[in-house]
Amino acid sequence: MLKIAKGRISYLAVLGAVFFMAIQVTANLTLPSLTSNIVNNGVATGDIGYIWKIGIQMVGFSLISIAAAICNVFLAARTSQMLGKNLRTDIYHKVINFSNDEYDQIETSSLITRTTNDVVQIQNVGIIMLRMMLMAPIMLIGASFLAYNKDHQLTTVFLVVLPIMALFIGFLLYFAVPMFRAMQTKTDRINRIFREGLTGVRVIRAFRQDQFEQDRFEDANQDYTKNAINVNVLMALAFPVMTMIMSGTNIAIIWFGAKLIGTQSMQVGNLIAFMTYAMQILMSFMMMSMVFVFIPRAQASAKRIQEVLNLHSALKVADTPEKINPDATTHTLSFDHVTYRYRKAEMPALNDIDFQAKSGQTVAIIGGTGSGKTSLINLIPRFYDVEDGAIKLDNTNVADMSLDQLRKAVSLVPQKATLFTGT
Repeated sequence: MLKIAKGRISYLAVLGAVFFMAIQVTANLTLPSLTSNIVNNGVATGDIGYIWKIGIQMVGFSLISIAAAICNVFLAARTSQMLGKNLRTDIYHKVINFSNDEYDQIETSSLITRTTNDVVQIQNVGIIMLRMMLMAPIMLIGASFLAYNKDHQLTTVFLVVLPIMALFIGFLLYFAVPMFRAMQTKTDRINRIFREGLTGVRVIRAFRQDQFEQDRFEDANQDYTKNAINVNVLMALAFPVMTMIMSGTNIAIIWFGAKLIGTQSMQVGNLIAFMTYAMQILMSFMMMSMVFVFIPRAQASAKRIQEVLNLHSALKVADTPEKINPDATTHTLSFDHVTYRYRKAEMPALNDIDFQAKSGQTVAIIGGTGSGKTSLINLIPRFYDVEDGAIKLDNTNVADMSLDQLRKAVSLVPQKATLFTGT
């Protein structure tokens, strides 16, 4: 995750987000103490002037908190969106220069998913990390320290509550994380089947496989839906259970706090502040748990994106490429004992192909389905590279030419037309 963000985000913006988040949390942590002072020193004594004074301070801290939150959200959103933009650009530039060999390793449907859905997962976690992941530990530490200062006896409530929350969150993570990871693979499968159905619609109709393809898509769609429902039901349990734990914590704090107030060991204002800090502690713990739920899914997406970025084209370009004469009146294309084998294939698709074609000649390559006609044509513009032998254009090995010059010299009309958007 950090590796994929390196060089694609502004570190100054990240520092700015951290700075404004620290200001926001500090302001939020100050408000309960001010509330406590109002109750203890203003309401209890009937000092209206003191209430107005502290009230104005609270408004000031609230405005500071709002301003800092706006700045933090802006920087977090900008950083995460720029990360997504840079990732999409890098993936596109990488993919556009792939040979067909790399496309065979990662399916087109998967490349689309990685460029869209996986990048969105990275963006979402990026903004979560600059919001929740920054806020949660700062607020957890600050609120715990201030709650202990208000009354160290009541903090024993957390010795019971926090382990219960930790067990529940561990339960959620154990079951939810594998489901989140499976979502990306299942999305790939849906995209692949949908794309095959669209691109091969004529073949499907010709062989009357409409119902078979519909059933295949329905199976993949149902599998994805079932997984999504299960993970959402599991995550939906989090909020009512957390609410119940928080409510139970409030009841416990009020119960024991009332006894301390009854014995004059605690002031009412301190109890109110302690309850607020308790909610901040539990909310921080909950936010941290949500972060740990989303990070594994983003980590899986980052791994899939990194696989694309780490792929290197099998086509090797010469440091000093040779050139052909574009003004020559005659040209020659020759296959010099060419053998080609697809990746991990046991048998070569083409074996010892040797022929020559000169300007003005028409050469027909005839053979049954799967005999290697398309493979032979794809070797000329170097969509694939030969295993043995050489392909020469005007006695110049195409492997020694730049791809730009080679593909300007060779025109390929594919069997299947592709229409791009435009006029």
